[in-house]
Amino acid sequence: MKNPNRRTAIKTLGALGASLAAVPESWASLAKLDAPLKLGVISDLHGGLAADASDRLDAFLQAMDNEKCDALLQLGDFAYPNAKHQSYADKLNAAHTQILHVIGNHEFDYGLKREDCYQAWGIENSYYRRDVGDIRILVLDGNDTGSPTHGGGYPAYIGETQRQWLEAELEQTTRPVLILSHQPLAGGSAVDNASEVQELLGRFRAKILLCLNGHSHIDSLLVEQGVAYLHINSASYFWVGGKTRMAYYADPLFTTVTLDPETASISVASKSSRWKAESPKQLGYFDRKGRPPEAVVTPQIRPHHVSRSELNVMTWNIWGRLNQDPRYSIDGETSRQRTIEIVRQSGADVVAMIETYGSAADIAAELGFHHHTTAQDANLCIFSRYPLTNVELLDGLNPFSFIAATVNMPGGQQVRVYDIWLTSGGRHIVEIKDESVSDEEFARGDDKRDEHLQLLLEHTVFQRDLQAADEVPLIVAGDFNCVSHLDYTEETRTAGLNYSRVLPIKASVSMQSLGFIDTYRAAHPKIAADSLGHTWTTVGKDYVFESGQGFVPVTEHPRPEYQDPYTRIDYIYALGEALNVVGSQVLTHHPAYPQRRFPAFPSDHAAVLTRFRIDGNGE
Repeated sequence: MKNPNRRTAIKTLGALGASLAAVPESWASLAKLDAPLKLGVISDLHGGLAADASDRLDAFLQAMDNEKCDALLQLGDFAYPNAKHQSYADKLNAAHTQILHVIGNHEFDYGLKREDCYQAWGIENSYYRRDVGDIRILVLDGNDTGSPTHGGGYPAYIGETQRQWLEAELEQTTRPVLILSHQPLAGGSAVDNASEVQELLGRFRAKILLCLNGHSHIDSLLVEQGVAYLHINSASYFWVGGKTRMAYYADPLFTTVTLDPETASISVASKSSRWKAESPKQLGYFDRKGRPPEAVVTPQIRPHHVSRSELNVMTWNIWGRLNQDPRYSIDGETSRQRTIEIVRQSGADVVAMIETYGSAADIAAELGFHHHTTAQDANLCIFSRYPLTNVELLDGLNPFSFIAATVNMPGGQQVRVYDIWLTSGGRHIVEIKDESVSDEEFARGDDKRDEHLQLLLEHTVFQRDLQAADEVPLIVAGDFNCVSHLDYTEETRTAGLNYSRVLPIKASVSMQSLGFIDTYRAAHPKIAADSLGHTWTTVGKDYVFESGQGFVPVTEHPRPEYQDPYTRIDYIYALGEALNVVGSQVLTHHPAYPQRRFPAFPSDHAAVLTRFRIDGNGE
């Protein structure tokens, strides 16, 4: 075994990001860019139809001014191209020197024509090329007529002349390509000849970074024949039909797309809102046949970030059985649904989950992730955006406490992940607040956790993985049910932090002695009030713990030992030369509920999220 102390030099590289789906091979060409490129994107504003579209456009332009984008894109159904609504185009065109316009189907309402778009927007054709920085953008017009399968309504077709132009453009370009359209080229509401277009684009997949579209008013990403297709949600509403017609978003939705040559990655920024009035579910929309799933009909644009060299790892105890309790539903959304949304919004690629009891299959299906668990009602589950292998049982160890799997990343690098739960027996964590218990007594009472941990650390499979950590990096993540000696030091005592205790906790010492890095503390080595990283408990002052019931609401001030987060007991440990910590954070609220409170955040544990850069990448 190599010197484990050398592995403690895992680097801390910067801020935390989020993450997406399988990485198309074309993304390797991002390395050709001389500098990062940022694009501001808005779709389906519906000026002239949506009641407050002008205000939503103003919000977009103000936000993009702060973002310092290289270009602004509108993906169609922007505003009626007539004199009455000319102010929309004038505002957008004045906001930037690089504006790309896509013609949508509603630009043809009231007898309007392409020529009206040319005049209103200042473009010369409905499909065209534009170079922005080092990339080539090809804008398509999905409103061609002549579809042999058209079933009525607005045309949705890429005609033969336009397809020939597109093929010639893809054939001759040496630049990485973005393709813009209003109507989707894949997925729901796609053009009539989507399969034909996908076949064409698939032949040039090594050049195509991403296809962006609007029209569907949903948030969705899919990959067909090696090409990624991203549906950008409407800035204004989701169409539900009937008397209500439009379910408005309370806030305008828009995003930025950033292309980064350093990490060969594309990032889509998140933008979340809520339903302004009744949601589609409350309106009975999903009771009708042929409707898209609730997971994509949502008032948000989810964050996406994928790189061949980055990996986001989360650990979270989701308070399993009570996580499914209908008492904790909010606005018709269950705790489980909020749990799924928090994971999705975080951009986690791998999740070491605890107290999953009966939720694993549903969570994996909603996320579209691979997963490994040992039983339907098991405590532990490892979820992964990428395929999992080597999920053999750890002979002699209880799977309630220890499971493992190997994550296979897009670039070929493997990462070994252990998901663990250490016993809650012995000294209870609330006693850390009891001044009558000395530091020595508290630490001694916590020794059961280290005894439990040693069952894993001494196991032959774990020892094998430990020896191979420089080739296959090793992550151990989960609920340790104990504090870390790194958080309770003479330095924190002097600063009056963490109850001024100094605690030589054996479990964290054991991990450190093997060379493991506590990734949150590596990202926040200077312990201050804002970097304590407390993960338990998140329930605040409105709930109290009752035996057999869990946390229940109270009308009076609860017992002080359960007030607010006061200690860190959930960890992501890492070992291996290929792993570099980019950043780490504690997640304590649902993105739709900016005030951290239970049960909007549906667990008594906070989640921990660490972003790694993977060196070597298996190549």
